[in-house]
Amino acid sequence: MKQSKLLDIDPHFSESSYVINRDLFINYDPGEMSIKSSCPYNPENGRFEIIVLGETYFVDYPSGVVRNAQGEEFDNYSIKIFILRYLMNANGKEATNEWISFKEFPDGPLYYSNFHKRCIQVFAQIGNEMPEQLKKYMSRLQAVPYNKGDLSWQFTVTPGVDIVWIVWFGDDEFEAEAQILFDKKLTDVFNIKDLAILGDVLMISLKTFTFSLNSKKN
Repeated sequence: MKQSKLLDIDPHFSESSYVINRDLFINYDPGEMSIKSSCPYNPENGRFEIIVLGETYFVDYPSGVVRNAQGEEFDNYSIKIFILRYLMNANGKEATNEWISFKEFPDGPLYYSNFHKRCIQVFAQIGNEMPEQLKKYMSRLQAVPYNKGDLSWQFTVTPGVDIVWIVWFGDDEFEAEAQILFDKKLTDVFNIKDLAILGDVLMISLKTFTFSLNSKKN
């Protein structure tokens, strides 16, 4: 297996969770998953194609093996688990355009402290310290300005999964703050642990992109 470039970013979710979800994946009908997730499925080669944050991935059916755009396995288990969970649980419902926070999901308050530390604080720090890099990242995702806070966007993570990011800059008196909002329809798609995995997917992608830009400057 080829080594990922993300080893220093500490993906939180493990290979064992990936294996568990692969075992579940075999029980779902590929045609139904394709329709509900809006992700193409090719029955000739038994493979789904899914785009997550601008990157293409393939999922073999029925094995549930997730591959990168080159058709190779890789070791970012957060993205692998997120993809499998979404394919299995997407319901094809239209977006509500009603935005809710992590706390407003069932069991959200129980897991909020960890989500705030791992995702919201990281996002606030990057937005405050590297706003130009953040703007380039959002441009890459073809995000739409949301007109809240100091910086904000609405964008698509993968077909059917839309979120809003908001940053408020810090100053000498107040620390930077941020918020991540999710379309309310996702309460019927993801449980709170799935949402935490999505948070990791977002931060891994954001950190990889912004740190890469920084390293090119140095």
